Amino acid sequence: MSKWDLYDSNFNNTGIIINNTDEIPDGLYHYSINVWILNSKKQLLLIRNTLNYNIHYPGFWNSINGNVLSGDNQIDTCIKSVKSKIGIQISKSELRKIDTKLRDPYHYIYETYIINKDIDLNEICFVDNTAVQVKWIDLNELYNMIENGEIAWVLIPRIEEYVIPFMKETNINN
Repeated sequence: MSKWDLYDSNFNNTGIIINNTDEIPDGLYHYSINVWILNSKKQLLLIRNTLNYNIHYPGFWNSINGNVLSGDNQIDTCIKSVKSKIGIQISKSELRKIDTKLRDPYHYIYETYIINKDIDLNEICFVDNTAVQVKWIDLNELYNMIENGEIAWVLIPRIEEYVIPFMKETNINN
């Protein structure tokens, strides 16, 4: 069983630690991260969740995400999550924090990161077995996948707010 640190609405650690299966009290939040990887061709890397119904959004295409465990920080969680989902090592310097938001009524603080990195799909291995497939997609395919209901619905507002503007930029390596 994992443990989570709880934070207040100003993102301050309260010193309260709970089990990940416990209900989070009102006014308190747990940190989670969302990592989007874009390559130099302005393509987005998506992973497809396994059909394991014990995980969120089984079978849907997803970003790399993770929960910040007690004692960890968001950056280390990003690095660990990318490594555990697709077997790729990233560094702190590759991560660009885009936003931090409270997600009510879910009691999450959601931190979003973008990485600009060219990754050979042949180098990917699914370490934690929560994903079964990976692919690079362009903006047109992203729109089609959203329209067809292939992407986890919870991600669509984040894709529209964060990812699509980066995919449309002239030079994403700035």
